Amino acid sequence: MYLLSTYGLPVLISAAIAYLLGSISFAIPVTRLFTGKDIRSMGSGNAGFTNVLRCVSVPAAVITFIGDFAKGICSVFIGEMVFHLMCSSVPDIEQVAKVGAGVAGLFALLGHLFPLYFGFKGGKGVLISAGILCALDWRCFLVLLIIFLIALAISKTISICSLTVAFFYPIVTLLINLLIYKSSAWIAMTIIALCFSVVVTYMHRSNIQRILDGTEPKTIAKKKSDHPNPTDSDVVEGDNENSETTGADGGEAGTSDNA
Repeated sequence: MYLLSTYGLPVLISAAIAYLLGSISFAIPVTRLFTGKDIRSMGSGNAGFTNVLRCVSVPAAVITFIGDFAKGICSVFIGEMVFHLMCSSVPDIEQVAKVGAGVAGLFALLGHLFPLYFGFKGGKGVLISAGILCALDWRCFLVLLIIFLIALAISKTISICSLTVAFFYPIVTLLINLLIYKSSAWIAMTIIALCFSVVVTYMHRSNIQRILDGTEPKTIAKKKSDHPNPTDSDVVEGDNENSETTGADGGEAGTSDNA
């Protein structure tokens, strides 16, 4: 009862604000501003940076990138601020606020994946997760960035890199909190990291199936000289739920998104 009475309201407030912030799926309004269309009806159908880059324009993709990354950072700061304001008298407030920031980040991710303002159909959460992780712990972010780059060099497939990072995130969080910070909140932070891992992995379930089938596209795919559709993109990443997608011009692109 003590935990509920002390932390229940701060958790509720920070989670609600973070979810509403995360629900601002920048790919959708940015694409509507630039083209008047819904990004979810274009390309792979994924409301994310890669699909905007492929189907709209570089400026639109840059705005989407900055917006999704920044809202992840902001959600962490909001959660931390709410806990500092409402739980300032509790012992070890810094560790408590860090856990509150992690909870807020998790709900921001859920808002991005299932946005309230856009029919609960959003992106896959890679960029916002990167922003959240960067704000939560820069050391963990750097370690996972190195792991991502190593996985990219080996697999050349963004979805495999994302899944690899999702797998290592709870492990890296556990080790850093125990060995470097010697944090009393290591259990809570590891559970939060595990939740992130589970959510991201679930959102990539179609990618996992294609990886097992050997049909997941590489990050960079060169066009063949006799390619029937010269407007299809060279860059392919991750994926939406559809195994075959429609290109910006209406033809089948055979590509997938991850960001």
